[in-house]
Amino acid sequence: MSKKRFGSRMLAALLAATTLLVQSTPLTHAATEPEKPAVESGKPAEETKKLEDQFKKQEEAHTEFTDLGNSYASKAVNRLAALHMISGQGENRFNPQNTISRQDIAVLLTKVIGLQPTEIEDAAFEDVPLESPYAPYVYGLTEVGVMNGRSEHSMGALDPLTRQELAVMLSRLMKEGSVTKVAGQTPVTYSDEEEIADYAKTAVEEVTNQRWMQGAGGKFNPTGTVTRAEAAVIAERVLDARYQQAEQVKYKVDVERLSLAAGTSQRLKVSSISGDELPFTPIFAFDRPELGTILADGTFVAGSTAGKGNLTVTVGYQTTTIPVEIKDAGKPAGEKAEDTSKTATVTSSTDSATKVDESKAAVEGEKPDADKGTTETDTTKPADPKEEAKEPAKKEELVNIAPGSYTSVTTFGAPDSYFQELEKQYPGPVGGLVTPTEDWTGYHRQFGRKVTVELDEAKPLERVALTFKQQKTSGITMPEYMEVEVSRDGKVWSYAGRAVHDVSAKEDKLVTRTLSVTLPDVNTRYVRVSFPVKVFTFARQLEVWAKSDSEWNNGAVLLPPPNPAKLEEAKQVGRRVENMLLAYTGEHGELGTWTKEDFLPMVGYRTVDGYMRDQMFDTILFLPYQTIPATKESWTKYMNDLFGSNKQLDALNQAMREYNRLRGTLYSTPAQENVVLALPYPNASQTNFGQLDEKKPSLSFNPAGIGEEQAYQNRKAALEWYFQELMKRWNKEGYAYLKLEGIYWFHELVEDSAPKERQLIRDMGSMVHDEALRYYWIPYFGSPGVSEWKSLYFDKAFLQPSYYSDKPVGIDRIQGVLEVVNKYNMDIEIEGDWKMYNDPKFYQTYYNQLVATHKLGMDKNNVHAYYFGSKTLLESVKSTDPVKRAIYDDTYKWMRGRFDRTEFFEGSEMP
Repeated sequence: MSKKRFGSRMLAALLAATTLLVQSTPLTHAATEPEKPAVESGKPAEETKKLEDQFKKQEEAHTEFTDLGNSYASKAVNRLAALHMISGQGENRFNPQNTISRQDIAVLLTKVIGLQPTEIEDAAFEDVPLESPYAPYVYGLTEVGVMNGRSEHSMGALDPLTRQELAVMLSRLMKEGSVTKVAGQTPVTYSDEEEIADYAKTAVEEVTNQRWMQGAGGKFNPTGTVTRAEAAVIAERVLDARYQQAEQVKYKVDVERLSLAAGTSQRLKVSSISGDELPFTPIFAFDRPELGTILADGTFVAGSTAGKGNLTVTVGYQTTTIPVEIKDAGKPAGEKAEDTSKTATVTSSTDSATKVDESKAAVEGEKPDADKGTTETDTTKPADPKEEAKEPAKKEELVNIAPGSYTSVTTFGAPDSYFQELEKQYPGPVGGLVTPTEDWTGYHRQFGRKVTVELDEAKPLERVALTFKQQKTSGITMPEYMEVEVSRDGKVWSYAGRAVHDVSAKEDKLVTRTLSVTLPDVNTRYVRVSFPVKVFTFARQLEVWAKSDSEWNNGAVLLPPPNPAKLEEAKQVGRRVENMLLAYTGEHGELGTWTKEDFLPMVGYRTVDGYMRDQMFDTILFLPYQTIPATKESWTKYMNDLFGSNKQLDALNQAMREYNRLRGTLYSTPAQENVVLALPYPNASQTNFGQLDEKKPSLSFNPAGIGEEQAYQNRKAALEWYFQELMKRWNKEGYAYLKLEGIYWFHELVEDSAPKERQLIRDMGSMVHDEALRYYWIPYFGSPGVSEWKSLYFDKAFLQPSYYSDKPVGIDRIQGVLEVVNKYNMDIEIEGDWKMYNDPKFYQTYYNQLVATHKLGMDKNNVHAYYFGSKTLLESVKSTDPVKRAIYDDTYKWMRGRFDRTEFFEGSEMP
């Protein structure tokens, strides 16, 4: 294998975004590959399933250490152990006070940084031979200058690491990573300064100023050793720094779109907006291999076929889409299209797919058309390229090593037995998705799939490809994206980017696309491919193309760990909404404008002394005020406000990030807030909604003059337009800490006077379900349609008690609500507004509602929605009046089933 030179940019900006607050360094034992049973090609499905389950359990298992006790490092140790970045020293013991060896430091630093281990031809150090499991990690760090040997032929691999050696390593990380050094405001003088070796004095000063290492009792203790506990603590902080960089990285691509002639090439240049080195290696992907090939260094080599495709650039967790157009050789390139943002995130069409009967989702026995492209590298020699491109690896050097490999498939979140039974109708080839065949494998709902491939051995990979198809008439749609992760040991994974496509969800023709991610000098054994599933996704021919030797000359390869927010989302996809707060926006100035500070005590329960103790509302329903006109202009204005900067959805995302930071879960198990978005109501009296098509007149929803059928079609068209725009905007924003849970039908009753109202509600339900979302409704007590809510395709309906009212409604209303809720299997809404702070009648009404529902067990046995007007609870959060403050606290207790009041309020006085 060729040697690789890791350049000084390896750790550029590695820790620039974060100041590490603890002394010490990382620890670990070199990971050994998990023992998993191999799967023979052609294994029966039942036996393969058992092996998949066994593999999954092995992947998820990690040791619970018995000797951590109340150690300050227990959280860091357990977290890193769960991520398979560290291990114990036998018999379920971690030995936190033992010293960390130099070779263990090399392994852990490599893993938390995301540096891909290197293969070497010659072992420079006698105590780190080629066959050592530590070799790829030790030599990787030595080649970037972070570690040096103790002598020319010895690394001192088993020697304990001293504190001054650690200081030097951190100083080199700062230098090699171009990390801005922090000058000490007040020079720190250690009483044992004379004991610090000359080679380490500057480093000790730097890491002290940086607060990465600090002395104790006025001493630095330079020759003292670093314990395994200390190593775990600092390793966790380095990992958190990487998460933050991956989440916030800002970069640019030097082109907005590619338009080039067949046979030519052009190299994309990706750089940091700030001018610093990029903290992660750019990853490139393409969706039309028949049009050309994207190389690992960003060079796009056009093939001989004209057409359009979609190129994706990933840095950290951020992606940019570059449209590609290949022109026939000899023909002039097309005029430049409208500019697109260089840093735009990936977007995809979310038009509703055709509703399909779940038991007959695809045409049985159908033989799909052959793919229009392959994943083989185009070897056409570039003709007169703008920049001389490296020739792709020759075909004979590339081998698809996936066939016959062990493959496991898991769902996003918990599997569903009903959907799995329907999925069995389309099992695909006997050998699994890696089998090179024209047979399709069908995946039904359950949010998405992760397909893990274990190769026979670690090899330098070139690209990973998977082919999908869309056939709307059979309910089969293309997934919005495909993501790739890689791992050397099957335990510690790195995120290697995503591929997207340009197939519209409206496309009715049969379409196939091969999504392909190009890998930069990644020598790995395990590959994981992930993709979402709405209704049905069909895939075939998962290919992993390897080469015999590495040809990468672009320096160190740095990849981020898998996004913890995405991992948590996969776990929570089936989670039931428990407490949903209604948030009105779009009008009334400050009252209808939610900020980060407004949302924070709503998503998390904030104690009187300011601590964020627990989650409050797990779901926010965004909806317009009742006064919103049924016009395209008003709906657009509301949507623009919803996606505005530093308010509404953006503010909620910021609040959830801060909530996770305060709770210490930001980079470990970050919580995501569920979001439900509303469909505005197309009032049947509207005669001038606006134009959806410039060539057609403004829509009328009023059957007078146009008939009931046309009025219904117009209402349906307006809602479909709004929903499509809503989904496009949501997907474009890519909120890291929000999860779109469902869509809300805005009207609180079934309007029998409106044109085909029930059919319209069902149409919208089908549209929502095609996006794998839930359909919500909150009718009032006694409203038309309550008894038939399930037949209207709603997944969840909350009944408004209509008890919190200025009308003389008795407490027996709550008993009536319970009867309706039980009879029709509904849930309930709790109601209040600003009047409960100042009017004894409404104060008592609110509390009596809590008391009554508590007595009847409705606080524990139901899912809840909460109406408080707008931002009402904030007054309680901020109030120094104990009576007002208690409203917030008691609401929280009620939500948690711990409300302890059993007596109703009477009289006219507030306590």
